[in-house]
Amino acid sequence: MNERRKQEKKLAMRKIVTLLIVFSALQLTGLAQLPDGVTGTQSFIDLVIKNYHDEASFPFDPDNVTSHVKIPLEVHVIKNKKGAAGVTEARIYSSVLQANNYFGNIGMSFFVDRIDYVNDYNYSFITYNYLKKELLAQFTVRNRINLFLADSIQMGREQSYGFTYFPDEPDSNYIYLDKKYLTGNSLTTMLGHFMGLLSTHEIAGGREEASEKNCSQSGDFICDTYADPGLFNEVIDSCKYIGNARDDAGKYYIPSVANVMSDSPDKCKCLLTRLQYRRIYYYFFRYRQYLTY
Repeated sequence: MNERRKQEKKLAMRKIVTLLIVFSALQLTGLAQLPDGVTGTQSFIDLVIKNYHDEASFPFDPDNVTSHVKIPLEVHVIKNKKGAAGVTEARIYSSVLQANNYFGNIGMSFFVDRIDYVNDYNYSFITYNYLKKELLAQFTVRNRINLFLADSIQMGREQSYGFTYFPDEPDSNYIYLDKKYLTGNSLTTMLGHFMGLLSTHEIAGGREEASEKNCSQSGDFICDTYADPGLFNEVIDSCKYIGNARDDAGKYYIPSVANVMSDSPDKCKCLLTRLQYRRIYYYFFRYRQYLTY
């Protein structure tokens, strides 16, 4: 009889453990961060390489910023099937304020020039199709950053939380952002790309070594960011990197989970480096200055 009770207790414990595992998995699935949808293009990689020495000599002192520019955002909220915005104006302003906490360090700030609403839910799923062209034709405002808030973004092979274009792309004043991610640093990351920053895990121009010896010739082409093998699903809730990626020489990567241009969980990201700020500064004044209000 005692043996039977022991078996029943073991079976009950197994069921409890199984339920806990399933519950945890569901929680993780619900909270999973989508990846950054922006990857380096060959044309922009070539431009970064071409401008590398000019960028390094560009007058820049983040401790003594003398220029202060304001850049307008035209926000287009695409309503969902129920005709609801799916995002509050307070959240929009809060996200812009968060971005200004970073860009303000080099005398840049963004402001919402206008918020309008797109009343056709068919546009709320942003992809490479004719509907995107229609959306831009109807709602684009010239000489503004047009921020489209949608229910889903898929401009490449997989869904992402956002997408934008690098400064070399003509007619590229667009940022697409999933409404659910209009919190924390998601808009800041997209604005970083828009102003010329590659992801810290970028490999389009070559894979950065763990030792960072080739930092000026690969990765994000910035030498004060840590070599990053890609942090998507490799950083746990306590902001600890749990990956074991090695470079081609077999050396382990020791990346930073704090950089805004990484695929680390949003709550872990809190900084841009001095040379990232220099690149933003350089590419704004060389390629995006027409946006100045």
